[in-house]
Amino acid sequence: MTNTYWLYIVMVIFTVSSPGPGVLMTLDNAIANGWRASLSGVIGLALGAAVMAGLTSAGIGLLIRSSQPLFLFLKYCGVAYLFYLAYITWNRDVRQIAQQAANGQRGDQAGRWARLLRGVLLQTSNPKSLLFFLSVLPQVVESTSSGRPLPLPVAIATYCVVLILIHAVYAALAARARTWLSQPKAARLLSRLSAAMFFAFGITMLSLKF
Repeated sequence: MTNTYWLYIVMVIFTVSSPGPGVLMTLDNAIANGWRASLSGVIGLALGAAVMAGLTSAGIGLLIRSSQPLFLFLKYCGVAYLFYLAYITWNRDVRQIAQQAANGQRGDQAGRWARLLRGVLLQTSNPKSLLFFLSVLPQVVESTSSGRPLPLPVAIATYCVVLILIHAVYAALAARARTWLSQPKAARLLSRLSAAMFFAFGITMLSLKF
């Protein structure tokens, strides 16, 4: 179990720290709202991951993977949500963000529950999360390399904790850049880049095959 667990941790760290929609959302929240406010979105991502892992363990994930209509529905929901994030990021008031960043205030009006919900929706609408849990969880939970499998609750809790820790670091680093946002041109550039990346992730998700 020890070897399996540490191998699983390495896989989770690599997966969670890799650039993706979740990482971009955390960076965007931290820059617009500060480190503390961005943590609600991080918690939402962790809750979404727990939901996806739970559905996978219940066999629902396998059902989705074996059914092309369900898989396509999930994929297009995820793509639509990424396009929506790209739209609102592109059109937000960058001058207000710049002024609030200079004063150390939040850059948008979304509350903590709204950011938490965004995190949950982003994670649960991402087919990549489903495919990760379908391919990795069965291997570590059913592993017998040391005579005992890794308990499913431990595997899910580990993923969530690692996600929170890594995204908290990302958010702390991004929050330090808020001073740079006191310049409207810089705020506009960052907003446009973030929107373009959300859109690019949506296009990439469209290429996922059943």
